[in-house]
Amino acid sequence: MKTLSASFACLCLLLNACSSDATTSMNGEPSADGGSVGSGGNIGSGGSVNGGGSSGGSSNGMAGTNSGGANSNGGSNAFGGAEAGGNDSVGGSAASGGVSAGGSGSVAGSSAGGNGSGGGSAGGSGTQPPDIDYSIWVLQLPTGSGTSPTTISSSNLSKGYKDAYFYPGSDGGQTFMDPATGITTSGSQHCRTEMRESKPGGGQAAWSSSGTNTMTVTGKVLEVGAGAGGTVTVGQLFNGTDSIPLVELQYSTSAGGFKMLYEEAKGGGKTTDLKTPVALNERYTFSLALTKGQVTVTINGNVVHTQTPSASALSKQFYFKFGNYDQNASAGPITTTPYTIVEAYTVYVVHQ
Repeated sequence: MKTLSASFACLCLLLNACSSDATTSMNGEPSADGGSVGSGGNIGSGGSVNGGGSSGGSSNGMAGTNSGGANSNGGSNAFGGAEAGGNDSVGGSAASGGVSAGGSGSVAGSSAGGNGSGGGSAGGSGTQPPDIDYSIWVLQLPTGSGTSPTTISSSNLSKGYKDAYFYPGSDGGQTFMDPATGITTSGSQHCRTEMRESKPGGGQAAWSSSGTNTMTVTGKVLEVGAGAGGTVTVGQLFNGTDSIPLVELQYSTSAGGFKMLYEEAKGGGKTTDLKTPVALNERYTFSLALTKGQVTVTINGNVVHTQTPSASALSKQFYFKFGNYDQNASAGPITTTPYTIVEAYTVYVVHQ
């Protein structure tokens, strides 16, 4: 009996010890700093949620999944992550890194040289080739023989033809150089380096006044050979039936801008100062239009002249011209010495 009582007492002592260990496991030092439930367990300071997860855990601590891991200091969503410093922010692909610092998005792609729009332009050569559809033009040069000037076909122009009179400008424009003397046609006193409109499939263009017909040219006059008394025609609305210009747009150094020659009958032209100041080497944009029976001249966005031709004039066939037709140049020995220089950057023709 005594032996049984002693055994029972030992059992009680053992149970009390187990109870004490269990309490320590939940509330004592191991649980507070390094256990699995308290401050240092998987949820505490050194665990996955609250504790060690802050430094090296995976859920809620400073370096964990939500506060400092994938989402905060070095993870995917915060300062070093996908939203703040990963793929989307400081070093990522949508915010500071991907977009602003040189990624493929809008800011850096466009401005700093990425794959967007601006980087391509900012990193280009600085000049653009002229925007001219050479397939609808034939070039007349001040060379040739007698009264037969040299002409360059649309196909050769499209292949990149150039010579001393027709060559790329240093700023990307198409340069037209007219010498003081050269070969002229039988119907003109002045040599020229000038484009004449043709049909896309070949042959001379010829259209009526009933539709919408517009030529818009951006260019500039660099030099006028006759100095203060110089005049150069840079665009024409030409009456092909009678072989006379209906409208000639002329740059005049004495006017410091543009004048217009209007002519319905040969020898009966009238010149009007359009009072549009444009300096040498200053870009301009002009439009010549014959639309539904009305002539309109526009310079730098402003309509500067309108006129309704007579029924007789409107019955003719027309085409456009542009380039360098100096009104002081003349027939004579062929030379490559520059006299008057004009550039064109864009030329658009509309027929509807």
